[in-house]
Amino acid sequence: MTMTNQIEHQNDLLFEELNESWSTLTLEDRKEKFQSLPRTYAEELFLSLSSKDQFDLISKSSSMEKRSWVRLLAPDDAADLIQEFETDDREEIVNLLDPQTRREVTALLAYAEDRAGGLMSSRFVRLRPDMSVDEAISYLRIQAKTQVETIYYAYVLAFDQTLLGVVSFRELFFATQDKKISDFMKTDLVKIPVELDQEKIGQIFLQNELMALPVIDEQGHMKGIVTFDDVASVVQEEATEDIHKLGAVETLDAPYLQISFWTMIQKRLSWLIILFIGEMFTATALGHFQVEIEKAVVLTLFIPLIISAGGNSGSQASTLIIRAMALGEVRLKDWLRVLKREVLTGATLGLCLGLLGILRIVFWPHNSAIYGDYATLIG
Repeated sequence: MTMTNQIEHQNDLLFEELNESWSTLTLEDRKEKFQSLPRTYAEELFLSLSSKDQFDLISKSSSMEKRSWVRLLAPDDAADLIQEFETDDREEIVNLLDPQTRREVTALLAYAEDRAGGLMSSRFVRLRPDMSVDEAISYLRIQAKTQVETIYYAYVLAFDQTLLGVVSFRELFFATQDKKISDFMKTDLVKIPVELDQEKIGQIFLQNELMALPVIDEQGHMKGIVTFDDVASVVQEEATEDIHKLGAVETLDAPYLQISFWTMIQKRLSWLIILFIGEMFTATALGHFQVEIEKAVVLTLFIPLIISAGGNSGSQASTLIIRAMALGEVRLKDWLRVLKREVLTGATLGLCLGLLGILRIVFWPHNSAIYGDYATLIG
């Protein structure tokens, strides 16, 4: 193996190791290892990182270094990174971009980052309805030389940028050369408004199995596209948020090992206080049956069982309801229906478990030795 190959092999190993261990490293270690990478490897890693991680790496860099890194990014990714900076610093970063990208990023920054307008890319393939197939393919070659977000679909626009239809590249290349785009474009397409929430966008992708969705304003003018890879991270974030809710924890805004001790306490304590107050009602219920417990101390054997069953039942209910809300199957306005359903479900489940408990006591071998002469009453 030549010296050049050895160096390249070592760089490959370093890159793979850093990529795998990235989430477990401290910020100082990340910066140190990132700066030790050759430029080509560093660029590849930088492009694969979240906007939060990108910001952590370059926020303290010089203007020239920031310029070299931010110009690597597509307009939508650059907008995400710029939104990580303080409001007063954003204009400085925007000015580091080339004029065309600056205009695109400025337009994207007008939208909230969790809306379609904030997620979209303004670089997509455009066609006119009166183009022939031959003209369209030639035009696509020209557009392919510029940066476009995806080449799965070509969007057919009127002169005022109104979205008329969509053509897949497969359909375009199989059509006869003299056909007009308007002859075979699909006009029945899924469109999303610029203000649509990112969670709903993820649901639309899953329902329609598309690679990209066009984003339109109120007048039907096409503003950009949201691709599946843009939403993949959003789906992961939303799923993580739902899982944290299921565990009665405030959503963590950073990897577990990067959350400070006191921040972790704050995220967990508030929910534990709420749950603790709720569990105080258990003590109230036990106090209500104190006389019965004094008469039959053996009943205390079943207290952990009942508390455990109640906890498991609550976990089931919260899991089902929170997930149903995440999928859009249940909305906040359905709370009364959910409450009635859960009360009936809880009563029925409690009855079934109660019957099982009675059978366990009454038919357990040597039950009289354990429960005395009142096994049935205890059950």
